[in-house]
Amino acid sequence: MAEQWATSSNSALRIKLLDSEHLYDEATFHPTFTYPIYGEAETIYGYSNLQVELGLKSDSLLSALTIKYDAKLESKTAKVDDPKAALMEYLPKEDVCENLSELEQLSASKPAFKPLGQKIHTYTRTTKPSNGKGKGKAQDRTIIGRSSSNAGVGAAAAAGQSVRTFEVYHCDWNTPGFREYHRRMQLFTLLFIEGASYIDEGEKNWEFLVVYEVTPATSKYHFVGYTSLYNFWFYPSWHRLRLSQFVILPPFQVQGHGSELYGQVVKLAKERDDIVELTIEDPSEAFDRLRDTNDLKRLLSPEDGFLLRAKEHVKGGALRAPVDKKWSESERLRHKIAKRQWDRLVEMCMLMMLDEQDEEQITKFRLQVKARVFTFNRDVLQQMEHEERIAKLQETFESVMDEYGQLTGVDVDTIIESGLEPEHQNGSGPAAKVARLY
Repeated sequence: MAEQWATSSNSALRIKLLDSEHLYDEATFHPTFTYPIYGEAETIYGYSNLQVELGLKSDSLLSALTIKYDAKLESKTAKVDDPKAALMEYLPKEDVCENLSELEQLSASKPAFKPLGQKIHTYTRTTKPSNGKGKGKAQDRTIIGRSSSNAGVGAAAAAGQSVRTFEVYHCDWNTPGFREYHRRMQLFTLLFIEGASYIDEGEKNWEFLVVYEVTPATSKYHFVGYTSLYNFWFYPSWHRLRLSQFVILPPFQVQGHGSELYGQVVKLAKERDDIVELTIEDPSEAFDRLRDTNDLKRLLSPEDGFLLRAKEHVKGGALRAPVDKKWSESERLRHKIAKRQWDRLVEMCMLMMLDEQDEEQITKFRLQVKARVFTFNRDVLQQMEHEERIAKLQETFESVMDEYGQLTGVDVDTIIESGLEPEHQNGSGPAAKVARLY
């Protein structure tokens, strides 16, 4: 009987972006996580058919919170949860209305919303015509080594596709009105980033990049997502820029907006003379893949010139193991990439240039990757017996190669098997070196 009064908080909570008719049914979505609000079990007890509806103006993020249910448990012994009070602890109370009618009145009493801060980037996406049954799918027009910001706009219009425009704004705590706006948007970090928590407004070194969709004809804006960045002091007078939170709302995911936003973070870091490197705080697997893909695209692009400099420096005209550490470090500092990430990127570039017929180079490449993996995991590996350590190192190496293969499109079976005993080999064919970076 108790189960009939228990509701998944992830299912009960529904978020709707108001004034976003162009998103159709995707304007309403559920969170990925609610345990920071409703506890580890992510369960709300005491209601039948519970619906917690949070409607937000898609531009200002002013909101209305309503609770609906078919029945409420009347019990003097069981504790009945208060879903509204629990959520209100994480929302700015002065910006939350009791219903949509009050929200409309509050919104009408304020000036028309304009993004806060400085606009630093504009880009576009094309949308296929809708058949009236759902949202037309926005197409990611990212091309390796070339910005997709405004390419193909004329062609899209000629094909009957609509062109959607997006803008990125830079803000910090000194931006007028941004503290209040941040208090409204920060809820999304709890709902979509595992382990996230609210940041301290008393820390002055925070800055933010916020993405909006803009409808040029009406000058209407729609919040898409944002990232928070923190400047750490680095001896003697430098700074490390740490990317802390990164969220794109579900209606805008898998459309290239994460890549555009991350690209602006990289650009910001490279343009500042006081920043020595960009680091990432506890990245998820999804963000790791986004970062790997975009960092690798940049290294492979003609505009970056990394491969050309490698050919000019390295004997034989290609990246080869063991890599020249001094040269590699100078390139890392040029790109302002953290050391572990840089080493992985160099290994992926080397993999794409590796001649699978050159057994000596395959051996050197394998040893270089294993040496890095061992150094990174030294404390754990040294606690193992010799045979277990060798087996674990090989297992980790194979996992790294599989990941590299997925990112680069290189068939890594030959490289993996080259380090195995004969009885473990399966005789796979040569590598197929077709880049798969999209």
